[in-house]
Amino acid sequence: MGNFDEHLNAGKAAGLLAAVAAGFLVLDRGGGIGEIIIVASGVGGVLVVGSLLPDIDHQASKPRQAAGSLGALTVVGGVIVLVVFVPDSVALLGGLVNTFGVGGNPSTLGIGVLVLGAVLLLATGGDTFDLLTTHRGFTHSLVFVGLVGLGTLVATQQLAEVGGVLGIFQGLNGVLVGVAAAVGVLVHLMVDR
Repeated sequence: MGNFDEHLNAGKAAGLLAAVAAGFLVLDRGGGIGEIIIVASGVGGVLVVGSLLPDIDHQASKPRQAAGSLGALTVVGGVIVLVVFVPDSVALLGGLVNTFGVGGNPSTLGIGVLVLGAVLLLATGGDTFDLLTTHRGFTHSLVFVGLVGLGTLVATQQLAEVGGVLGIFQGLNGVLVGVAAAVGVLVHLMVDR
């Protein structure tokens, strides 16, 4: 049951080892010094972040404390975006309500359903979020390890398509970063044992 400093120190040690290993892999493939430095730094940095990531479910973590406000803004913003930018889907929702025998303008009914749903979600969402994010729950599971690794791989590949310095993370270098993120979460789990 490690604290922040224990997780950070374990992440830094593992990150340094992973950065050296990634540097040698890039060197072995014929990469230049610039590529070696960038990939090794990316792998080491992502591993350190991964070693801290599972504790976002802790009651005292800043991301968790901000999640309520962010969730409320997302729900309200989502309703506004649907009504303003996708009015046909709102009318479709209202038309569905009409099929249940409720009379009225489909757009008005659709907005009513969205607002009612948003109010219910805002009223019960906090309790549901607390149930789903119990400390040492989902974020301390092997499924989370896989999702973090896969999510990082996908994000890295998308960023690599931007080009420039980020283009270095195309292909195998991006895979190294994705694996480093997953290993970082595993380091966290090992410290917690």
